[in-house]
Amino acid sequence: MDLNIARGDDSQVKIKTVEMGDPNFESETSHTAHALVVNPKSVTYDYQAELYLGKTIGHKVASSGVKAFSLPGGQSLSVDFSVNMPALTVPDDTFHVYLEIRHAGAVLITFIGTEDVAVFVTPAIDVETITWD
Repeated sequence: MDLNIARGDDSQVKIKTVEMGDPNFESETSHTAHALVVNPKSVTYDYQAELYLGKTIGHKVASSGVKAFSLPGGQSLSVDFSVNMPALTVPDDTFHVYLEIRHAGAVLITFIGTEDVAVFVTPAIDVETITWD
């Protein structure tokens, strides 16, 4: 999955790739995205990152939660983000993928995935009993 910069200064942190496999997932299942991030500066920094699904920036219907990591200057790191797909009340829906990276509480950058995640509910039915009159 390629990512586009939505806002922020890409000289602070760069994301080389985000890998997620097929972006079609069953509702209420867990899946992991892998983001390769790079610290383009010469100093080690601590970061907090969150990958989430939503319709707009900040609207979170499913989230990895915040992951903290430290990254030496000039180095790269693969960061894993596990997300539980949202419970749906409709047969299917699509969501944008956002990856927000912060340092000391300030947003450095918000990335938007170029490919949406599709979430679906597989039809099912249970037969409890059969009665006769």
